[in-house]
This record gives sequence, structure tokens and C-alpha cells, in this order.
Amino acid sequence: MSRAGVAFRSADLKPTSPGQEQCPVCKTTRYFNRDMEFRINPECYHPMCKTCVERIFKDGPNQCPTANCHKTLRLRGFKTAFFADLAVEREVDIRRRVAAVFNRTEEEFETLDDYNEYLEMVEDLTSDLVYGNDEKKRKAEAKLSEWEAKHKADIERNRRLARESDDARQRRIAAEEEEARRRRLLERQEELDEKASAKRFREEMLDSLQSAEMGRATEAMDKIMLKKRGQNKRDAAFGAAGAGSGLSIRGLREKKGPVVDNKPYDPYGGVRVMPQRVDLAPEKLATYSNEWVEITRTKEAFKAGGYSPDEFLTRALFECFSGLGVFVDEEKVEKSVSTATAKEAAATGDTGGRMDVDDGF
Repeated sequence: MSRAGVAFRSADLKPTSPGQEQCPVCKTTRYFNRDMEFRINPECYHPMCKTCVERIFKDGPNQCPTANCHKTLRLRGFKTAFFADLAVEREVDIRRRVAAVFNRTEEEFETLDDYNEYLEMVEDLTSDLVYGNDEKKRKAEAKLSEWEAKHKADIERNRRLARESDDARQRRIAAEEEEARRRRLLERQEELDEKASAKRFREEMLDSLQSAEMGRATEAMDKIMLKKRGQNKRDAAFGAAGAGSGLSIRGLREKKGPVVDNKPYDPYGGVRVMPQRVDLAPEKLATYSNEWVEITRTKEAFKAGGYSPDEFLTRALFECFSGLGVFVDEEKVEKSVSTATAKEAAATGDTGGRMDVDDGF
């Protein structure tokens, strides 16, 4: 049914409080009748109670009883609103109606830009139907009807493909649910079998101990445990065979498990910050003798303040040996080096020596 020329006012579609909803026909409010059910018709979206709808439109089409509304409504067109805000309900209905006509997919377009232009055109038309004035709504309705008549075959084909996709998705979901149900039943049966096996094992153990000769209880227990281990091996082999008989998909990439690093946390990420040319071990620093340092080591006044003589010695040695990191003896190369080799070494920075920087800067 065409809705061309239908004028909607946002003021008529304001959401109301659930306790203050009132039927515009019989003036009954939900406050006095909690079971009251309101119905709307997409032709005008004017709400009225279910009783009035059946009473007015039971005998055939009739005019909307709302003041200043001259729309002819039918009983089969009424429905229960899903949203409390009827403006949202109307927009959802319009978008659903437009999507049923403009149902092309991205695969039908040559480029992504063409598909985006198509989506923009559909959104502009939807915006005119929802928020446009009377003139824009009439033009949008005419364009919608023209498109539906011109591409009727394509629309039906896309609807059929969408139904087939929905059916396939429903079948897949049903298959997954059936597989999950079968798996639960299998796990339940395995649990019951395990309990029965444990019960049988206890009974066999007690019977064997009871019928065993004096002094042969240990031998009877060994036989029972050997039988139990054999049964467990057979069950494990059967389970592995059952697991291997499932579906296998060729061509899938092998999934690698995450690398778990159980090493202690290193805030420096493996980088050594201690100087390599100076041994700063506590036992080495303790051998350094100095009158002033010995005072800081023995007097409690220095220790109470948190002063550490080892920190002083470490800093002094660091300042002594830190520099540009250039050591002539280690950076020397052979005198008989060729010009090309020297040029390559200068370009790559590979001089054959090891640069050990004990400088923090």
C-alpha cells in the first residue's frame, strides 16, 4: 500500500509515561486498566486500545478516529508497537520497508566506490522519508515505487538468496546444537561408565581379598591393578581412535601455541647495565681501604641516614672509567689494510674490535 503524501508531525509521536497512556477514543488510561494493550497502524501511527480497534474496524475499513486524521485504516494493518517512542517505531518501519526494496549486496557492484554511492543514495532516500517535508516525502515515495517496479526481478532474486542464506544459517545452528547435545550425552554416559567401573573394581578387589589364601593378599592386589591398567590403556586407545576419525580439513595453517616465558621479570629487558671493565661485587668493594670510607662504614650516624659507601665507590669507579668508549689498543687494525677494505670498514662500522661502553650517556 502506498504511503505517498502522508504527513507526520513529531509532536503527535511523543513517548508517554506507561502510567499516563490514554486511548484517544475511549479515554481509558493504563492507570485504571493494567492489562490495556495499545495498537498502532503504520498508515498514521496513532495509538488506540485494542478494544477500540476491534470495535471500530471489525466490520471493515474505517477512518482513523483521531482528530484531524483522515486516513482510512484496516484491522489487519494494526500491530503492537515495539518501541515506546513511536517516532523510533516509525523510522524502523520505514528503514525496514526501504531495505526490502534496496536489497543489493556489495558483490553486485564492480568497485567499492559504486557500492558506497548506492548506500548513500539509499540513506538519502530514507532520510527524506523519515525527516523530510511533504514534498520530499512524495518524491521519495515516487522514487521508491519506481525502483521497485523497475528492479522487481532483482529484488525477488536477492530476497530468495537471503532466505536461502537464512535457511543455511539455521541449519548450521541446528547442527551445532545437535552436536553439543550429543557431546553432552556422551560425556554423561562416560561419567556413568566410569562410576560403574569404579564400583566393579572395588567389588572385585574385595572379592579377591576375601577369596585369597592367607598371605596372598598382595599378589591378588597386584593382579587387580594390572587388570585395571590394561583396561585404562584400551579405553585410551579407543578414545584416540574415535577422535582421529572425525572430519579433517586440508590446507589449514598449523596453529602455534603462545610462547610462555617463565623467566624472572627483568626490568632492563636483558640489557646489562653494570660496567664490564670494573668488578663492582660487594666483596670487591669491601677490600678498598680509605680512612673516610671506613668512618662511614663504622659509624651509626651515617648508616641511620641511609648513606652507603658502596654506592660512593661504585659512582667513583664509574666516573673514572666512563668516557667516549674509545680504546686505542682494541680499535687498532692491521697496518697493511687496503684502501677498499678501509673504506668498507669505515662505512659499515665493523673494525674488528669490540666497543665496550661503560658510559650511561
